[in-house]
Amino acid sequence: MSIFSTQQLAGRGIGRDRITDLVRDGRLTRLRRGRYATADADPLLAAAVALGGRLSCVSALARAGAWTMPHEELHVRVSAGIAVPGGTTHRFHRTRERLGDALLVDDLATAFALALRCLDLRAAVVVTDSVLNRRILLSRDVERILLSTPRGREVLRRSDGAAESGIETLARLGLRSRNLRVRTQVVIPPVGRVDLLIGDRLILETDGREWHGDFERDRARDRALSALGYLVLRASYRQVMYEWPSIEAQVAALVGRRDHLWRRTLPQGRRHPPSTETGP
Repeated sequence: MSIFSTQQLAGRGIGRDRITDLVRDGRLTRLRRGRYATADADPLLAAAVALGGRLSCVSALARAGAWTMPHEELHVRVSAGIAVPGGTTHRFHRTRERLGDALLVDDLATAFALALRCLDLRAAVVVTDSVLNRRILLSRDVERILLSTPRGREVLRRSDGAAESGIETLARLGLRSRNLRVRTQVVIPPVGRVDLLIGDRLILETDGREWHGDFERDRARDRALSALGYLVLRASYRQVMYEWPSIEAQVAALVGRRDHLWRRTLPQGRRHPPSTETGP
């Protein structure tokens, strides 16, 4: 640990006078009354302590590796009665619990439950998909937390732990909001899995920031899918996040022409993969 309370330092034989010397020498930084950090302290944890609490909600989940919607503010859980600095854009979550000094970040189940109350529905589904896919919490614990509130049950109905990135989740939610039949992480032999399959043959691949992939491999996959009769669209992180209406319009145009469905016959007597599902 590199963040200490006065009592913890005293337990290491470092009294108040010595603390004063260490702060003066720059070997300790005073975060707030009675809390100090060494130079190698995690900056997120140090900032949460300086704000009067412990890291929580989406900040704690992101630190654990969950995909979250972009956010600059820290989410900090603080005990009732603790004074917090004014004029800050950070998000404070008050609790009647006396948090104490032992933990610097909330356990992930607590952080997840708090995020479900804090976030809008779309952002809550995004983080739920990621928590499930990356096994940040056990699926049974996620389900238990989701089933405990009406909001959680709504998130559970929309979530899909197969989604491998937040932009895949956002694309799925956007497409399903138009009542399109969308399947996730579908295996298409011999090519492999695709992110989203709309109808029978329209594929949307989402290229997230964290998954740069292999340019040559991706293009080879696209050609192989095209040879099998599939239509392949690709969308980057920026396009899904900030240009989604144009992607949605393009998908809608293809669906409107029924290009997302197999034709009854294919050239040269080829057979298309069977599909027993019905939909738009």
